[in-house]
Amino acid sequence: MNEPNGGGGKKPLAVYTIVERAGKQYWVKIGAAFTNRDGSINLHLDALPVGSNRLQVREQRVWDDARPANGAAAEPAEARP
Repeated sequence: MNEPNGGGGKKPLAVYTIVERAGKQYWVKIGAAFTNRDGSINLHLDALPVGSNRLQVREQRVWDDARPANGAAAEPAEARP
């Protein structure tokens, strides 16, 4: 995470909050993070984590059961090519 990704063509990092419901943990993407040349990090949040004090900054991940941005249910993993 020491390489700059703010303007050098690198992908931004994702900012997730971890929400616990019914004993399970869910990761909700709430923004993006950009590493500066000096190693500092800028966070650009689209939402604020209410009721949670946990944030994860890491490379963006795609889970098989993730919902598309339009809110429709994701197609089953076995149906994908």
